[in-house]
Amino acid sequence: MGQIFLSGGGNANKTKRLDEIYLKGIPKSGRMLYIPIAMPSEIFSFGECFDWICAVFPKLGYSRIDMWTDLKNRSFNELKKYSGIYIGGGNTFSLLNDIRNSGFVKLLALYLKQGGIVYGGSAGAIILGKSIMTAAFGGDADKNSVGLRNFKGMDLVRGLSVQCHYTKNDDFEMFRFVKEFKSNVLALPDETGIYSKNGKWKVAGDKSAYIFTRDHKVELKHGSQLFV
Repeated sequence: MGQIFLSGGGNANKTKRLDEIYLKGIPKSGRMLYIPIAMPSEIFSFGECFDWICAVFPKLGYSRIDMWTDLKNRSFNELKKYSGIYIGGGNTFSLLNDIRNSGFVKLLALYLKQGGIVYGGSAGAIILGKSIMTAAFGGDADKNSVGLRNFKGMDLVRGLSVQCHYTKNDDFEMFRFVKEFKSNVLALPDETGIYSKNGKWKVAGDKSAYIFTRDHKVELKHGSQLFV
């Protein structure tokens, strides 16, 4: 299994710690693939999305970035040439619907199985968890405008569902989610993320991450290891 990075979201200053760790695994001679398809066009065009990511990573010393806005008819041979993949935020339901219908979800799973590096920001992080219905909870709830009925994510975070843009105001909703969907939740503020390396998961960010179970809320500070 390759490496997975999950970001709670936010601007470049808020994700800097996680972004720097992500780039350590990508050779300067390699290329990064950026997938912004979750972003609704009425908020940002794909061109504006590309401008954004090209403003984030060059400041950290990396600028070899390609963008895919259509995942249909892609092959694994195309995908495996990339040293890292970055899946951006937006509408979680739309994103999962698109990667399923295009068959890209299978390519992504194979890419990770063969050692690839995948970074999910906001919606891109939520689809890698157990259930994406966390996107319908909290202060930044997404609308299921595509009529998605299967809410199972890729389940790559040890059985946890992922909540992004978390604030303490979301606590009641997180406990309600755990009871309703029978899935513990990893809650990530904008300034925080987690990443996997050599089978271990660690927190990276300026704020703590939290795990919600049926009866407990566990705080995980920067550098903490999950699943000890």
